[in-house]
Amino acid sequence: MLKPKTALGIDISDGKIHLALLKQGKDGISLVKTAVGAVPDKAVQNANIEDPVLVGKALKKLKAKNGISAHRTAVSLVAEPVLMQVLELPQAAEGNIGRFVRNEVKNYAMLPLENAAVDFCGIKSSMRSANRRVFIVAADRRRLTDAVRAMLRARVNIDAVEPALAAYVRSCYEKKIAMKFDRNLLFAIVRDDVLTFFLFRNQTLDFVRTKRLDAALFDSDKCCQWLTEEINAVIQFYELEAPEICQKWEVTILTNMSSLSLKEKAESLQAGVGRAELKIVSLEDAYLDTPVADTALADKPSAIAVGLAMKLLDSPGSPVNINLLPANVTEAKYTTKQALLTINVAAAVFVLMTIGAVFFSVKAKQVNRNSQAQTPVQLVQKARTLVNERVRLDRKIQALSENLTNIDNIVGDRPVLKWAPVLDEIAGAAPRNVQLTGTSCDDNSNMLLQGQAISYEDVYLFVDMLNNCKHIESALLTGTKNAGTSAALVHYSINCSLTE
Repeated sequence: MLKPKTALGIDISDGKIHLALLKQGKDGISLVKTAVGAVPDKAVQNANIEDPVLVGKALKKLKAKNGISAHRTAVSLVAEPVLMQVLELPQAAEGNIGRFVRNEVKNYAMLPLENAAVDFCGIKSSMRSANRRVFIVAADRRRLTDAVRAMLRARVNIDAVEPALAAYVRSCYEKKIAMKFDRNLLFAIVRDDVLTFFLFRNQTLDFVRTKRLDAALFDSDKCCQWLTEEINAVIQFYELEAPEICQKWEVTILTNMSSLSLKEKAESLQAGVGRAELKIVSLEDAYLDTPVADTALADKPSAIAVGLAMKLLDSPGSPVNINLLPANVTEAKYTTKQALLTINVAAAVFVLMTIGAVFFSVKAKQVNRNSQAQTPVQLVQKARTLVNERVRLDRKIQALSENLTNIDNIVGDRPVLKWAPVLDEIAGAAPRNVQLTGTSCDDNSNMLLQGQAISYEDVYLFVDMLNNCKHIESALLTGTKNAGTSAALVHYSINCSLTE
């Protein structure tokens, strides 16, 4: 599959929404546009999207304001609790890694057992051993699905969801991680009241840990002491576990919390971490370590948004590749694409049949003109042939006219391209346990949806979701019927009034 030439990265935090539109050219990646907007009040709280609809509307407004149209898009993971861990695979997991990872996730009580969205990627060992290792990320699937569906309804096409850690690693890998074999690189990202540690040894991700923070801690004098203790705990663990391969340490602290005033306390922090080299970078300036550091745009892009967009481009390789986009959303997007393809094929057939009708009409007239120019003797000799040809052409023209009428009844007077957002919204509104089996449209303003669902509650939820769609004026449940099978499926019919 060919990589796109442009991609959009969206980084969402407690306070801001950052957009970064990148373009892939012959000279590499360049920044086309960047934008930043405020998160609606109480829409994101405690590192969770509490009101997906508000976030979706804010994204739509921010894109429109900055002239950013539809592009393939990657979004940062906004979910708590989230599990991120580097795991060694036992020999028993050979050939069955996916099942082993999912069973491992079930051991963590902080995630819902049956509703955990899980993804993982293989990473090589930082040591010279044959042990295989994976990087695991898991979050609440229900929160993810609600957020992504809201964005889809706001016309934001989501292709990937990944944690900020993975996006940052991708954006700065070439400048800060690649080719650094002589040191251990420890990163500490502090944002949205969450501390994330990740360690690279020999260019390989070796350790990940997240910790929920007490915001009041950073308003006290214990801030530097606490961060120093957390950093030293990681360094001491590695030095005790493998003292024979002890290397130089480089520690980078990234934060978007201005109340920390870490730069003012750099001297105290440096003294606390001893011989480790310490760097303090604000997330606002972290873009200087990305491939778009030389941008001429006035607004500074988010390094995480840049990394998200790079995921969808032909960017330099990153050792971390995660996508938590829910499978049911992917299926809905595929169904929508199939529906749009069907409409486009119907439009193409309509054009071809119109051209065919004109062609046969012109040919019939040409036959008439030629017949009038022939001598009486020639006309007598070719009369039967001309009559047969005319009859054959009349039959073809009649058949084409009937087909054109059928297509016109299907498509109607509504412009073909306006069906795309209607079908997109219907697919995005369908709950996981609802299946569409048929659609029909008897005029230009009404559409009948038919299908089956696992329960009546799923059907009622589908009707409510349809009533919130922009291109559907109202949705009315016109009939339900129990299938009478062991699965106890519910057949339904919903009549939708479409907006002009």
